[in-house]
Amino acid sequence: MAARVVAAVSVLLAVVAAQATKPHIVFFLADDIGWNNVGWHDTVNIKTPNAVGLLADGIELDRHYAFVFCSPSRTSLMTGRFPYHAQQMNYPNCDIGQGAPDNMTFISAKLKGAGYSTAQFGKWHLGMYSMRQTPLGRGFDTSLVYFEGAEDHWTQRSCMDPECMVPVNESSGSPYDLWQNDGPATNIAGKVYNGYLFNDHAVDFINSHDPSTPLFLYLATDNSHTPLEVPQEWMDIYPQDWYIDRLQYAGMCSLWDSTLGNVTAALQARGMWDNTLLIFSSDNGGPAYWSLTPSFQHGAGANNWPLKGSKVSAWEGGIRVAAFAAGGLIPQHMRGTKLENFIAMADWYATFCALAGVDPTDTVAEAHGLPPIDSKNIWPLLSGETTTSPRNVLPVVVEFAVTNSSGNVSALLLGDRWKFLVGEQMLSYWQGPDFPNASSVPYGQFTDKSLDELCLPCLFDVLADPGEHNNVAKANPTVVREAIAALKVARATHYSRPSQPDTDACQAAVKKYGNFYGPWLP
Repeated sequence: MAARVVAAVSVLLAVVAAQATKPHIVFFLADDIGWNNVGWHDTVNIKTPNAVGLLADGIELDRHYAFVFCSPSRTSLMTGRFPYHAQQMNYPNCDIGQGAPDNMTFISAKLKGAGYSTAQFGKWHLGMYSMRQTPLGRGFDTSLVYFEGAEDHWTQRSCMDPECMVPVNESSGSPYDLWQNDGPATNIAGKVYNGYLFNDHAVDFINSHDPSTPLFLYLATDNSHTPLEVPQEWMDIYPQDWYIDRLQYAGMCSLWDSTLGNVTAALQARGMWDNTLLIFSSDNGGPAYWSLTPSFQHGAGANNWPLKGSKVSAWEGGIRVAAFAAGGLIPQHMRGTKLENFIAMADWYATFCALAGVDPTDTVAEAHGLPPIDSKNIWPLLSGETTTSPRNVLPVVVEFAVTNSSGNVSALLLGDRWKFLVGEQMLSYWQGPDFPNASSVPYGQFTDKSLDELCLPCLFDVLADPGEHNNVAKANPTVVREAIAALKVARATHYSRPSQPDTDACQAAVKKYGNFYGPWLP
């Protein structure tokens, strides 16, 4: 009997020891951040001191790539697939096709199975028709989220215009979009600016967490997504003569930076920072386009200078995102360095699994005939164990249907320098270092056909020409042939969930929940 007790205690201690050695993982996903809207790119105007400080002691991920907009990037992060193997569309809340397929295993479920305590706060945009698709059903122990791609920051009411640029006041009657764990956040919605709301819940989660248990915190702040709304104190730190879109947007950037600083301080105070890996990234490039609502003459406020394009485009300004890795887990000799290797949003899945000691293979998806993960473990790059990328081809966009285009758009990265584009590219312009300003409005109008540029194909050396000024396809026929062959392979395995609107059932659920969005199927 005594021997069995000793053996049981030994096993328990081994489990505890194994958990203690697993790193805490924090993914801070900022929303719609322009390349020139962070303090390490615009060192003069933009005030993001917490991010700049973390980057100085971390690793700048200079070529970190996401999809052209929200939901597919988040799906890629959570499932470890390239968007063209999971989802390449932004569907609304009342569409069953929104987000990732049910039977793809999220990284949160993988880490929870490895003994992690898991939490998500902020934007979800990964499906909501069933409880299985909510954070609770996807492996998060605790959560406070909104489901749609955007909401009013003050009221937490769902947007009413197609781009979610127009503020939504309390008298609108629009449904609330705020969900806590397994039900509508009825006691919270409409009371606090959501940037503060998600900040407080993330910090409280860290403060109440047992540091001996590994933590996975997915904090998806919605600043600086439209509507452009921010408390006055954050606009006051910038020149008041700036054009209003630029002023509001910059204030929102400084607000998410304060949240980043608060989360970091909480981890340090709890003695967790030395065993933490923190990843910061935007979900896509900055939106540099104009409202489609005639009565609301404003733009989205971002600036991707010196990169070309905007969110929703496959130019570098739409898919190359500001990102870095930080935390005590970063080896000393890698701190203060910059990685120029191509990294995909999907790559964090296998990386986090490796750090947690779990197999990244998605056996559930395999059993249901879904595409396997594309993710590659990039910890050897972050740790300095290697300088060689784990992949030679990175398909960022494959057969993406653009509504005002003469053909589908694809974008691939090859080696560590080439970018290949086909199709008619949207918002093909450069913003300038002080954009937006009064002389630039209205900017980035979707109806402006002069901003469309046809690639048949285009090839850019994005190391030598990051602004994509010089199409060198004719001078590099061998690279073009390799890219065409790679695109053919990608097209052969293209998968994306179809749109399945279920509006009546969805709206019945809104009524049941007291004018809150929420699941309507089991």
